[in-house]
Amino acid sequence: MTSSLKIWGLLCILCRLCVHCNDVYWREFLKLHYLSPSREFKDYKCDVLMREKAALKGKSSHLFIYSLWFKIQRTCINEKGSDRYRNAYVWAPGTLKVLKCHWEMYNNRYTESRSFSYVEFHCGIDGYVDSIEDLRIIEPISN
Repeated sequence: MTSSLKIWGLLCILCRLCVHCNDVYWREFLKLHYLSPSREFKDYKCDVLMREKAALKGKSSHLFIYSLWFKIQRTCINEKGSDRYRNAYVWAPGTLKVLKCHWEMYNNRYTESRSFSYVEFHCGIDGYVDSIEDLRIIEPISN
């Protein structure tokens, strides 16, 4: 009886570690690509964003997604809502606002392009979005 309790305890600890480990990729994705709707989309500026996020310093281009976080997270949940896509490429069900930043060497700053786009995400082995794979621009957004 005691040994089975120890095994259950060990399994619970391992499950928690596994969930926390998988959550790391999702949180890292949000940290690098997510723009919160708590601010206006037009208020986000590439020069500021690329300077603020240490992991992006020196990158020549980067994409940011402006949406409610749970809309991005739901991309990896199947139509029935009962399971997650794992290690798969999935298009988000609707258009999302995208801010694309690109370094202009001659002007020494980032240029911005904003659009409504269909976005293809990669759902990692844990069933959460871990990267942006493709983009189809539907309509540019003027500043």
